[in-house]
This record gives sequence, C-alpha cells and structure tokens, in this order.
Amino acid sequence: MIQALAEGERGAVETAVLAANVRPRTEQEVRGGVPVTRVASLGFVGTVGVCPTFPLWLRRLAGDVVVIHEPNPLAFASYVVARPRGKLVVWFHSQLILHRWYYFMYRPLARLALRRAERVIVSSPALADQASELQPIRAKCAVIPFGIDLAPWTPTDTVLREAATLRRQYHRPLILFVGRMVPYKGVDVLLRALVGLPATTLLVGSGPLLEGMRALARDLGLGDRVAFLEDVDDERMAALYHACDVFVLPSVGTNETFGIVQLEAMACGKPVVSTQLPTGVPWVNRHGETGLVVPPGDARALHEALGRLLGDPALRSTLGEQGRRRVRSDFTVERMVGRTAALYREVAATASKGPEAMRREPVSKRIFDALLSGAGLCLSSPLWLLFSLAIKLDDGGPVFYAQDRVGRGGRRFKSRKFRSMVKDADRRFGPLQAQEVDPRVTRVGRILRGTAMDELPQLWNIFRGDMSFVGPRALMPEEIETSATGEPVPIEKIAGYQARHEVRPGLTGIAQVFADRDIPRRQKFRYDVLYIRKQSFWLDIRLIALSFWITFRGKWEHRGRKF
Repeated sequence: MIQALAEGERGAVETAVLAANVRPRTEQEVRGGVPVTRVASLGFVGTVGVCPTFPLWLRRLAGDVVVIHEPNPLAFASYVVARPRGKLVVWFHSQLILHRWYYFMYRPLARLALRRAERVIVSSPALADQASELQPIRAKCAVIPFGIDLAPWTPTDTVLREAATLRRQYHRPLILFVGRMVPYKGVDVLLRALVGLPATTLLVGSGPLLEGMRALARDLGLGDRVAFLEDVDDERMAALYHACDVFVLPSVGTNETFGIVQLEAMACGKPVVSTQLPTGVPWVNRHGETGLVVPPGDARALHEALGRLLGDPALRSTLGEQGRRRVRSDFTVERMVGRTAALYREVAATASKGPEAMRREPVSKRIFDALLSGAGLCLSSPLWLLFSLAIKLDDGGPVFYAQDRVGRGGRRFKSRKFRSMVKDADRRFGPLQAQEVDPRVTRVGRILRGTAMDELPQLWNIFRGDMSFVGPRALMPEEIETSATGEPVPIEKIAGYQARHEVRPGLTGIAQVFADRDIPRRQKFRYDVLYIRKQSFWLDIRLIALSFWITFRGKWEHRGRKF
C-alpha cells in the first residue's frame, strides 16, 4: 500500500520514503521513481527495528508534510525526538494489539504523536469510530479507503486458461481464502464450516499456524476437499480469483481492519463471505449487495452462507457484478492516491499560512533536549516527592499548576509547574506578569521560585518537544502588559512577540538569565530576539551552565546581576 501511494503520488507531490533496514548499514536507492532510504538497524525488538540514526534521517529528509504509517513505534519515537519542521499526517492502519506490558510502553508515545498530527487518515468510518486511540481526536480523522490497481485482476488469455485448468483439476465448485495463517484470520472456524459442503477450498498463504491448520483439516475428514497453497505468484493468484466461485474472509479479530483481499476478489467479479467485525470489513463487503456477512467465529452461520451461494449461481453472479462495480467506483488506487495528495496539499497550504519564519532547529539541540530532560526526570524524582509534600503542608492546595502556553509556531500546549502562588491566583488577580514583591507567591513558592525548582515539571514539556532547555520564556496566550500610561496592552501587540514563535520556548534563556523578572515585556522581547539571532549549541550550553549556577545560589528572584 505504501509503495502504491508513493509511486502514484509522483507528479502531484514529491515523495521520499524512510524505512528501517534489516542490515546494519544505511542504503539509498530509487524504486519506481521514488527515493528510498533504509536506515541501518542494529537488530529488532519484536518487529520494531533498533535504528539509532532514524531521527537524524527523519530530520534531514522531512518536507512540508511528514507522513507516518501507524502502527510504527520506531517512526513515532523518532518523530518525538527529531521534531521535524513538516506538518504531521498519520495513516492509522489499525489498532496496536500487543501484550499489555508492550502496549503500556507504546500507548503514551502513540497518543502524543496522534495529538500532534494535523490529520489522521483511516481506511473506513468504522475504524475511526471503533479505535479507542482516535476518540479524543475524532475531528481530525479523514476517511480515505484503500484502493487497488485493477490491471493485475483484469483477465488475460493466460489467466483465463490457467483458471480453466484449475477448475478442471478440482472438479467441484471452488471456495478461495487468501491470507496469513494467524489466529485472527479465523481459518480454524472456516475449516469447521466446510464440513459437509460440496466444494473444494483453496487456502492460499503461510504463517505460524499452517501446520496446525493442515492437521485440523485431516482431523475433520476434509481430505482432498482442502488444498493449502504457498508461494503463489501474481499471475497464478489472479487465476485463482477468477477460477473460484466464492471468496471467503472468516476473520475473527479486529486486527482485520479492512480486508484488501475482498477488493481483489470483487474486482474479479466474485461474491464475498466475510464477518461482521466492528471494523471496515463489512463496510467494504456490503451484506446482500456484494456478498454475505456472518457473525465472527460462528462456523454454522459461515457454513450456511457458503452453502447458499454455492447453491445459487444467479445470486453469485449478481453479487459478483455489483462488487466489481463497487470496486471500480470507490476502491481504485487512482482514487486513493488522488484523495491522499489532495489532503497533503491541504495540510501543506494550512502550514504555509502559519508562521513561515520558523527557523530550522539544529538536530543536536532537539537530541540534547530529549536526552537531558529524560535524565533529569529520572534523577529529580526524589525532589518531586519532597516539593509535593512541602506544598501540601504549606496551604493544603494542589501540588501542580497547569496553564496554556504559546509555543513554536504559535501552537498552544499545556504547561505544568509546581504551584508557587496562592490557589486560584489567575481568577483572583488575572494573568499578570510576576513582580518583585508579589502578594500571590506562597512561602514555599518563594523558595521554589528563587531556585527555579517550580519549573521542574516542565522537564516533561521539554521531553515531549513542547519546549527546549533554552529559548524565550513560554507565555500565556492572553497575558496583559500595563503601559507607561497605565493602559492595558495585549502582549501580542508588543514588538518582538511574533518573532519569539520562531523557536521553542525555554526553561532558561538570555532574558531569564540577564533580565529582571519584572521589567517591561518590550525589553524582555529584545533579549529574546537577540537569542533567536545568535542561537547556537554552545550558546545554549553556556546559558544552561549559568542557570545551574544561579539555581545553586538561589538568585533567580534577585534584582540586578545574578552571578
């Protein structure tokens, strides 16, 4: 499917593909006119490649739109680390159904990436409605059904001769199954449903359950009425579709989110018997229109549906022809590619209306932020407990304080700090800038602010990519500045405010280190603009070192020189 999209999009969008290699070296080639980079892999954890340089390549190759095909833990983790400039689009193929410990580790990462996505593409409305991961972002979902190339399924003279040979070989009516021999495909249910049917069933595919299914077929006495076929080439596969009388997809698990093989059978004019899963399977094969749909795992219902079609040639012909028309109308690769390219253009156009001046962030800065914040979160955990107890004992209020802040590109994010002010400070005093003697600050808060320990929870924002260690201070969206004449001035009207959105906000920066906390915003913004112009990795290192020194001395609230 990825190959069909990448090659089909040529001419509409310029596509490059990034994937994990199976070897410990990075290889680049052009396939079907599409540049493909396979990143060196040190091995695999399950099916996930261990590719340390994947974030670097993602950063290097990223364009206006970054597309991740999910489930893809490697790509999601690399995106969070690299944070490439392009807008994110996720092709959500299926829910990740794994052992609980694995899913527990992956789920937060997937949710983070999905929240950051501009759009999420699903293959059917049922998948968007059923996948729990998509419910909080349902409005972002766009339905683009999978499509197939009709050419391989258009019968040639060779294919028709091979199909006739197959029918003579097996004598009886033919039932065809195509898929891997894995639990969710429901092959065991199919074998039980075949008992007593006057047909031969051809099962095409391999997998870990293959030998078990052979043994089950023997135990059920199916004998020569079932044939297991492996390593079938494309031409023979087309002949099998055209030779069969009925195609069956007996899947029992939600891993089967669409069933592309249904399209292949329908393109060949064959009726389909599939199962009523809460996925796109019954959406593709409409009951009574293109085939029959039965409850999953119900061998008796499957037996009856197959028997009904085998005994009614006219019904088979009607359903098969309606299926052929449905594929040609809604499920061609050209239609899928056209819809996808249009969505990419829409996302790219939306991006171009945003802050175009966003500067390209050095890869080293993002990697440094992710590594240092991750280490900081682990090492600072005892302090979290200490500060939480102190805040609770001080006034009994909540430990954390959450606020919307404005980040890179004007995007809002939720920032959390240890609460250093009285409860409901925003409601009681409004969104004001901090002052030298601030009546809102608690006793514990003065210590936390003096050492900047109130900012400690923002390590999580840095790890997520909302913030950096160094940059302009993250501001609230509706903050108000008071002018020299006493008039309220929205901060977005102050010179330098928009320029601050070119980079990620930071825990520390030139303004935080060198300016007093309560100087006017227009002066602070000058420091911020200076940092944006002069930023470098070594400037960040110097500012971080100075910040540690100020924290050690407890001078963050000090007016004048802090060191």
